[in-house]
Amino acid sequence: MAEFQRQGPLDGLSLEQRAVPDLGEAGIGIREIRYEGAVNLRARRADRPARDSLALALGMALPETTHSARREAQLLLGLGPDEWLLLCPQAEATAESLWEQLFESTVAVTDVSDNYVTLELSGPRVRDLLAKGVPIDLDPTVFLPGRCAQTLMSKAEVLLYRGEDEAAERFTLHCRPSFAQYAFAWLEDAAQEYGAVILSAEVKGAQVSSVG
Repeated sequence: MAEFQRQGPLDGLSLEQRAVPDLGEAGIGIREIRYEGAVNLRARRADRPARDSLALALGMALPETTHSARREAQLLLGLGPDEWLLLCPQAEATAESLWEQLFESTVAVTDVSDNYVTLELSGPRVRDLLAKGVPIDLDPTVFLPGRCAQTLMSKAEVLLYRGEDEAAERFTLHCRPSFAQYAFAWLEDAAQEYGAVILSAEVKGAQVSSVG
């Protein structure tokens, strides 16, 4: 069985060489979340048995669109009336387990881990930064903790999620790999006036993959 080092779309930017350990006095911190697992789930609105089976297999209620649910290390984001994205440490094993439990139900389960690059934005000026390129209302009384939205950031399609800690200004931004360098460059440029820093990456999955 051959092993190879996994590469990410942002590897060519040498971010770790520029990273600092903490936010300090900076207004914004930008951190890459590496190798986070993602599983796309679909079940038709009219198929109540399938949706109930999916919720039972996940161990949590299916959130409505723009809402989320959490069970231990797994975060479930509501993308639409019949679609969810499950963020989890071991996507391949999780997807296989769900398939085994749901093979008799009309539920789609797809490992889409390689379809996303994740950036975490933190600090007191995060909303000011996002307001430059995101058209939705991110006021804290509207975009509440645990909320998510599929939207645009400048010209990039992104999935934006606000962390559950109401006191912390923390958002995660998921985008397609083809948009990753553009999204990062836009964020870094737009954040210059706030004294932005790059934080050390958080690794959520294996950096080495096996084939064969």
